[in-house]
Amino acid sequence: MEIVKKIFLPLFFFMVFSCKSNPFWDAQNTEALTVSGSLMAENRQTDIPISVWMESIDYYTTTDSAGYFSIPVSDSQTLDGNLTGPVIIYFFIYNYQLDSATIYFTDGLFSKEQTDFSHDGELLRQITLKKILSGETILQFSENDLDSNDTLQVEFEIITYQSTSLFAYKYIWHPGGLDFHSGLFFNPVDGNDAPVYMYRFSGYDEYGNVVNDQLRNFSYEDNQSISWEFLINAEHLDLEPGSYGITPFFRIQHDYIPTELVNAIGGDSLFIFSEKFLELPMDVISDTLTISE
Repeated sequence: MEIVKKIFLPLFFFMVFSCKSNPFWDAQNTEALTVSGSLMAENRQTDIPISVWMESIDYYTTTDSAGYFSIPVSDSQTLDGNLTGPVIIYFFIYNYQLDSATIYFTDGLFSKEQTDFSHDGELLRQITLKKILSGETILQFSENDLDSNDTLQVEFEIITYQSTSLFAYKYIWHPGGLDFHSGLFFNPVDGNDAPVYMYRFSGYDEYGNVVNDQLRNFSYEDNQSISWEFLINAEHLDLEPGSYGITPFFRIQHDYIPTELVNAIGGDSLFIFSEKFLELPMDVISDTLTISE
């Protein structure tokens, strides 16, 4: 019996102290990490937040009203291995140039040597996103014109801050002398629970064949002011009562956007003529049309 006690007691103390020193036995010993910082966007026209996505841990968030973001890092130390090396955090608004910052990890913790962040995970300087273009939708009609006019007009005023390439729909019918933009979203706002109404212009040739709009490419230099004219066939506009924010479809050719960031926001359908387009974080001013009961 004396021999058993001598063996058991050292074994007991070994297990107790081993468990206390093992981070996987005691969660309090695992260091809580947070990546944070302040962002802003130049020439901002709206209060749209900046999208933030961190690779490796695949974490998506947005800035608060003050431009601050915070990302909890909970999976940098696991039984399968600890995070080591550079990890990029991306900052995104659709009509701005994609920006990023890099934080370095060593064995699941922030490395002592950093370039963009402090060793505590705080961004060392405020990052300002550079604007590609601004846009403002201006209606050239009111509710009263819906029944009294065959054709309604919308203007989209663009100012470019960088050279850019855009794709947008245009209706061109040379025999009829028609050449204008197409592709508008009527997005319910102010408590309106109607569905999103998507409009693209179509017409007919002299033989009664349907003539549709086409997706075209437009290239602009920096510091240009451009006005896109949209025409709407009033007979084809079927809106339920309520208020609608009107936004045109345009696809900006970005040099690079991480696929995982796109997926976090809404997937590839964000960049086609679909309701998903309206989910893009976009700093563009929409005009409002209100339809009475």
